[in-house]
Amino acid sequence: MNEIENLLKATINEMEKLLISKVVVGEPVESGGTTVVPLLSVSFGFGGGAGSGKDEAAGTGGGAAGGFKMKPVAVIVIEKDQTRVVPLGKSEIKYPLIEGLMEKIPHLIKELKDRDREREPKEGNEIKVE
Repeated sequence: MNEIENLLKATINEMEKLLISKVVVGEPVESGGTTVVPLLSVSFGFGGGAGSGKDEAAGTGGGAAGGFKMKPVAVIVIEKDQTRVVPLGKSEIKYPLIEGLMEKIPHLIKELKDRDREREPKEGNEIKVE
């Protein structure tokens, strides 16, 4: 019994490390004065078992496994004069075009962020105006 208990404890400990608050509330992304914070639904499960044989099938064995799933459910949009929560659930989206755009939002935000970084002057490349 001790082996399976150790397996389950190790599995749970590793899953706890993955399920920190930054997983449920994603890293904020800022671009052009607007900050977007993703909110995720997280679910997980695990299981384990052990057994032993007798006589010719003597021996012991055990195993444990776990997994989790993350799904974006909303984003918090923080602008200069307002903050709002935009749900991303399928029940909220009535048009396929909008659904397709919602799926592309994380990629678009990354592209905007990368573009802003490229525009920042690099050391030694400054233009001096006199």
